[in-house]
Amino acid sequence: MKNIDFKDNQLHNSRRRLFLKKVINLFFIIASFVFVLSVLIFLKPKKPKNKPYNFFEISNDKIPKEGVKKVDIAIDEERTIKIFLVKYNNSIFALSPVCTHLGCFVNFDININEFICPCHAGRYNIEGKVIEGPPKENLIRFPVKIENNRIFIGIKI
Repeated sequence: MKNIDFKDNQLHNSRRRLFLKKVINLFFIIASFVFVLSVLIFLKPKKPKNKPYNFFEISNDKIPKEGVKKVDIAIDEERTIKIFLVKYNNSIFALSPVCTHLGCFVNFDININEFICPCHAGRYNIEGKVIEGPPKENLIRFPVKIENNRIFIGIKI
């Protein structure tokens, strides 16, 4: 009898081990699935919010007669946004001062009529188009409306 009990006990233990291995494997499969799913959700690019433009009036003293002028636009009592207001070839347009390469602030060099990024020497012409350097995209243009000889710049806030 003792021999039969020992064999039954050994068979029972091997079944229990097999069951536990299956449970552990199932747990790791589920955990891996949850991990991969959460990584995919985290890495999925978010759709940009399609915010409407808010238009802000630019006073006449801030409008350049010709060339480029850096202008502060008051969004509210606490926030201001800097833009470049450009008057070139009888047209007025507004450019973002943020380099499209890594987000550094560009400066305008009046001697060569170019925007220069101090971080990696990216260069843009007076219209904000890439001349050379690491940036692949032009400076962002803000919409400009002219109504009753008043200039408004559109900014998404």
